[in-house]
Amino acid sequence: MRDGKRTWRLLGATVLAACVAGPVAAAPPAADEVAEAVAQWQVMRREEPDAADFQAAQWRLKALIGTMPATRRMEAAAGMMDRYASPAANAAALEQFGQDPLPITDVQRTLWDSQRSFPQRELLKTYYGFCRAEVRSSILSDATRQRLAAILAERIDNLAGTRIHYGEQRLFVHLCSAVLTRFGRSAEQGPVLVAALRKYAEKADNTDGFAVAIPTWLDLLQVPDPAIDGFGPAVRALGHWEPLARLKAAAYLGEQVPNDDKGAQVVLSLLRDPRDEVRAAAAEVFAYAKAYEPGVVVPKMIAALTEDRGVVVQAAAAAALIARADQAAGQTGLLIRVLTDPARRLGNQRTSHILEVLAALVAHASEEQKELLLRLAKLRLAGSPEGALAVLQALGQGAASAAPAVREFRKQADRFLRSRIDRFVLPAIVPPEP
Repeated sequence: MRDGKRTWRLLGATVLAACVAGPVAAAPPAADEVAEAVAQWQVMRREEPDAADFQAAQWRLKALIGTMPATRRMEAAAGMMDRYASPAANAAALEQFGQDPLPITDVQRTLWDSQRSFPQRELLKTYYGFCRAEVRSSILSDATRQRLAAILAERIDNLAGTRIHYGEQRLFVHLCSAVLTRFGRSAEQGPVLVAALRKYAEKADNTDGFAVAIPTWLDLLQVPDPAIDGFGPAVRALGHWEPLARLKAAAYLGEQVPNDDKGAQVVLSLLRDPRDEVRAAAAEVFAYAKAYEPGVVVPKMIAALTEDRGVVVQAAAAAALIARADQAAGQTGLLIRVLTDPARRLGNQRTSHILEVLAALVAHASEEQKELLLRLAKLRLAGSPEGALAVLQALGQGAASAAPAVREFRKQADRFLRSRIDRFVLPAIVPPEP
């Protein structure tokens, strides 16, 4: 299961600065202090933490930040965000800025700007992530975290009665999930936030995934640490704001549904829920309940993987299919057609998830399909490296011709992908010396 991709801890910046989810882009020319700060961060992402270049870049970045006007910090921090990186990597970027790094007025302005860029969106998600209750040692003071909760409640209250687009709904799910862990049941910001959430939910329709999530959140807030001790509580916990609570609920239901067809049908119906997290958690149930109705579950997981717009749903469906690889053996051709359909515009993350499933199905693929997979993996190496590398590793020595491309890609990859290439991919695909 991929719960590690959705639950994270803030570790030391020195360790995590190089931790990214994909290749590192070439550093932009340093036209000014912001561009130079971004360039130095790119060096830190690329180099080993104990390398001289890493340490020099970190020293230079800290010096730039120390002399940078406060009005430019938001711009610099956004430039260091990467929507495809892990949350911990983006958090490490912000840790370079020190205590309470961003002017609250700039954060508020960005929060209210529905036309913000993707890097600005990632910045808000990352900054609010430091509000999570489990983050005890934080770059944010308690006063700043309370202020962030207050401006979030103010913005939600202001949006009540308006229709916001899907990306904005997802952003507010992320921000509220972080703030609720610390302030949901507190007397400090809890009542104001709860009032704003209730007002927003009352004025929205049932196609708004953010609004639909709110009633379950408000119910769960009434009970400290609700137990998952029955089918009903477990289904309700699939809509919890905490990833760990959803994971526990999915595991519980995964034990129940093989012997409860009526309950299984309820969980299957949740694959149509407006809430992305609920659809994802429902898919996870069937990664645990591997024996339940392959003829029903596998097509639904394929549909979620290839059609659902939620990235978390795609990841969960991929995990379920990988757990059921023997049952999904006949889906290789369909997934290859999805990847090669010129009418489909697949994002990098969906592509990577599909490739990871195809890697699990290599043992069932024909020689012609393996050749197609080899070509697809080489083509997608830069944009969807995790999935592409998984396919190449699964193909083994049948992917020997990809070794030059893998070595070339390795030059721009982060240190974790380089380690994976060195330890697993190249040894799998390069024939041993005689």
